[in-house]
Amino acid sequence: MSLREDCHGLESLPLKLIIVAVVASMSIAVAADGLEGLRDKDFLRRARLQVDAIVAAAETVAVEGPGSARTLDLDFSSEGSLGFEGISVGDSTDGPGAASVVLLLSTGASVTGTAEDPPAWICSGDGRGLAIQSCTFGLRLECVLEGETFHVLASVV
Repeated sequence: MSLREDCHGLESLPLKLIIVAVVASMSIAVAADGLEGLRDKDFLRRARLQVDAIVAAAETVAVEGPGSARTLDLDFSSEGSLGFEGISVGDSTDGPGAASVVLLLSTGASVTGTAEDPPAWICSGDGRGLAIQSCTFGLRLECVLEGETFHVLASVV
């Protein structure tokens, strides 16, 4: 088989380039969806770690007793389609979330953590839960003694 020295091969070149362009464009959409999924997974992992850090700090402060305090710098920002809607820290004394941290996601789902070891009543300065709408904030947790009961006071710094 010998090489031909004419221009007949050039006729099929535009068709080959179009096929390559179509296949490449179809691959980009699949890759973008995969990247979006990775961003959402990363956000959920970071969010879970931060909720666990809040719970651990509340439990530590409760064990150490009145006067103990911790400050956490939290960042719930997301680059994916799944994002931060708000976070609720604690509740009133008899409220169902008195020892809970609930992160609300943009999809309506939530990530929850509970201070169970030991149980710690977490509340804001007015004795109710603390609701935060900003995705980046500082959270101060301080053990406070009022009368004969103590609680973990949560405040945004």
